Amino acid sequence: MAMVSANSKMHMRAKVPGAGMDPSTLASFANSYMDGFYMMGCVKDDMLLTGDKFGDGKFSYKLGSESNVSIVLYSKMVAKEDAEPMTHEVCFAFCRTIPDMLFFGLAHGRDCYCTPYIKQIAGDSSDCDAVCAGDPTTMCGGKTKSNVFEMHSCDDAVANLEAASSAAQAQRMKLVSILAEVDSAGNSMQESAEILQKSFGKVGDSAATTLFQAAKTFAGELLHAAADGLELATKIEGLEGEAASSSGTDASKESVTASLQKEIAAAKVSVESLTALEAKATESEVGKNISDELYYPAMYFVDKEYDEVASTCGGKPAAEPLIASYGGCAAACEAAVETCVGFSYFGGGGGLCFLLSKLESVTYYTGCGGTSFLQSRARVSETQCSVKFNKFEGKSIKPDASGKCDGCLEKATKADRCFE
Repeated sequence: MAMVSANSKMHMRAKVPGAGMDPSTLASFANSYMDGFYMMGCVKDDMLLTGDKFGDGKFSYKLGSESNVSIVLYSKMVAKEDAEPMTHEVCFAFCRTIPDMLFFGLAHGRDCYCTPYIKQIAGDSSDCDAVCAGDPTTMCGGKTKSNVFEMHSCDDAVANLEAASSAAQAQRMKLVSILAEVDSAGNSMQESAEILQKSFGKVGDSAATTLFQAAKTFAGELLHAAADGLELATKIEGLEGEAASSSGTDASKESVTASLQKEIAAAKVSVESLTALEAKATESEVGKNISDELYYPAMYFVDKEYDEVASTCGGKPAAEPLIASYGGCAAACEAAVETCVGFSYFGGGGGLCFLLSKLESVTYYTGCGGTSFLQSRARVSETQCSVKFNKFEGKSIKPDASGKCDGCLEKATKADRCFE
């Protein structure tokens, strides 16, 4: 570490005459003179011991005739009620605004001082092992030594702000795009579930109404997530406005830059989360027109006489409800190869799909007319309980009162009527 020699002291005295010598003229945080810092090391700094003209160490002050400078203490310039728990960043944010200060030091875990130069003296074997009061993961000096830092000015506050604003705008657009998709899915699911729940509630189909309640709950989750995303996007847009109109100090520009970078990170997390939700709530384009051929009406394995009528089923969910076509619903079940054995599909509106890991009940509606399911896959019933053919081929899942049938339905209800 390069410390200050006698010649250097004279040069520095000329460069920063009287630094810190008139506290009444120092308006901390009013201006910014530095925009960065780096740690120099852990030293015993005589500036803290003999360079304090106005603080608790004023009776030990010895620099009046030598350099006519004084260190400036955070604790003396900042009121207790305004003081923050000490960290490297808190000390820098203070010292960067004190004119003619090139360094800052931290000691005892909480004491911050600004100094025009460092004056290292012989120390003991102790370390800088005092945890910072505001950050337990870093050290702020020790009992006798200081962590000392050099401050510098790169004059890049404007460029950094412009870069952060540009990156924020790009991330905000991604966020707005995906939250719009999630919001649309949430509204569509909410509306369809609300209508269908009333319709099937009127005919007493409790298994179906239970599914629709689950859809309304998930729709609420989607809408809430979209609203949170919109709030974040609005916040970022406001910061972009601040960046565009910023004409203050470097400190104010860097503050906006830091805020933008923080919200960019938050937006990235939000985009990932919303994208995952959107994937759960909507069908995939891949394979949606192929997989439906692998599925048969559940009634085919209960009573083939009624395998062409509309039906609903209840059971254990294999995934969240989703908005899908019949083919998209089948594709989703096919993708959940380890868990999904079938699904209950409702084609009204945007189409609601409920994947099931176990079928427990079926209600089949003989008053709705035929569906021509076996004649044309393209004309499959808009309301259908379907299962994977390869899971049930050659089996019957008709309810068995003996309780010995593994995989049989608990209940199959014939409804000589139709729903709205």
